[in-house]
Amino acid sequence: MTKTVMISGASGYFGTIACEFFASHGWKVLKASRHKKADIIFDLDEPESISKMRITEKVDLFIHAASANKESCIADPYNSISCNIVGTKAALDFCVGNQIEHFVYLSTINVFGQFEGYMNELSSPAPMDDYGISNLHAEEYVRMYMRQGKIKGMVIRPSSFIGMPKDMSTFSRWNLVPFSFCKQAFLTGEIVLETSGLQKRNFISILDICQVINLAFPRMIEFPLIHVLGPDTMTIRNVAELVQSIFYKSYQKKIRLVIPDATNHENEFIFHSLYMNDLYQPAGTVESHLECLSRKIAINHIQPFQ
Repeated sequence: MTKTVMISGASGYFGTIACEFFASHGWKVLKASRHKKADIIFDLDEPESISKMRITEKVDLFIHAASANKESCIADPYNSISCNIVGTKAALDFCVGNQIEHFVYLSTINVFGQFEGYMNELSSPAPMDDYGISNLHAEEYVRMYMRQGKIKGMVIRPSSFIGMPKDMSTFSRWNLVPFSFCKQAFLTGEIVLETSGLQKRNFISILDICQVINLAFPRMIEFPLIHVLGPDTMTIRNVAELVQSIFYKSYQKKIRLVIPDATNHENEFIFHSLYMNDLYQPAGTVESHLECLSRKIAINHIQPFQ
């Protein structure tokens, strides 16, 4: 029988790619978001209405990807904290009320605060901002509902996303690395770093995250918490240099790299998983993502940035 997945935040960056992935892998997809064209109107600003909502369709898996991002938590902290914590509880109550047994929460590495040292699923979180702590509290709600036997849950912690937006013209996350670097390179011929760029990040494709969820679904009880990491851990400066290389190789365009004076040193950063090897080996690389992104930008010219 065809399985059904409901994805909250279905109109967002992660959600649009996830909807397409699961549909292509044989799932029936129900889109839940604030968007008027969604299958289910899911507004986290009205958590009580979400918790009381009842649907007639049987759903096998709920992926909760609707949350306030880091920028929203800075710009509008009180509403964003409520969205992440109270909104997650509302989504869990929605699942319990509609007998949706499997629940995946898309969290973040920011629950650790600093991107330094060695981190696996047994490491102790130490959030340093509203984004990190609100995600950690949302995780705890998922774990509490699991302890109470109300759901079979899985918390996923990625580092940095990469993945091609479904619609470049409506994409709004150009501030993310490496999107911002490609945008700067195309528009100005240079990439200006805000820091020394020596801090490291791990990059994972959204398609690889979706494959982890797809493969973990029948054995989710084994993976209550999993760090999802891609094949590339590199400095922010390395990413900028890779953009330079791709623009020169593909378009014979020399991009200038502007780095501020700084005394920062390359930090030790090992983002690890105790469980990924038993499940899946992600393959999406930063280089392939940047090559695809630069082609898309070249085709669309200036339009995505207007």
